[in-house]
Formats: sequence, structure tokens, C-alpha cells
Amino acid sequence: MEFFDDAVNKTKEVFETVSKKTGEVIATEKQRFDMASLKTKREKDYTALGKIYYEFVKDNEDVPEGVKELVDSIKEKSLEIDRLASEIQGAKNRRVCKSCGANIDKNSIYCNICGAKLDIEE
Repeated sequence: MEFFDDAVNKTKEVFETVSKKTGEVIATEKQRFDMASLKTKREKDYTALGKIYYEFVKDNEDVPEGVKELVDSIKEKSLEIDRLASEIQGAKNRRVCKSCGANIDKNSIYCNICGAKLDIEE
């Protein structure tokens, strides 16, 4: 009977050790997941902050040189994106509403999404 009691006690010890280690592993993995999630959210915040800062300084000539170069680069890319979007929309007899970005019929006078009056294209 003593052998049986020893076996039960050893089994209990092993089970407690495994449970403790499993709990530690689960806790560590949860912390890693939480950390990765926070890093992703932080990157989104950096992006949002960058957009806000860009809007703040885009028309200001009195900004540090590195910032001015980035602002000019963003402006150039935005103009090229707009040009390419216009080409695509023109090919499809469609255009983009400047107020909301909706894809609308080229002959529309008002946007059917936001109701903004559209510029008449030549």
C-alpha cells in the first residue's frame, strides 16, 4: 500500500509541476500576444500622428528640412495617385467625388453618396 501512496504522491507532484509550468507558458504567450497587439496599435497611432502632422505642416514653408522633403514627397505621390485615378475613372466613364471619394458617373452633377456638388469637367 505504501508503494501505491508514493506513486499517488509523485503523480500529484508531477501534475502540480506540469500545471504550474503550463500556466507560466500560457501567461507568457498571452503577454507576447498582448505586446504584439500593442505594437500594432502603436504603429497605427504613429501613422495617424504622421497624417495629422502632415496636414499641419503641408502648406507651411517654415519646417525642418527633413520634414519639408517628406512633405514634398507625399505631395508628389498624392498628385500622381490622383492622376492615375483620373485615368482609370476616365477609361470607365467614371470619376471620383472629391468630397467623399465615391466612384460616380462622369456626367453626374451631384454625388449620389454625399450629395456634394461636383465640378463640371471639360
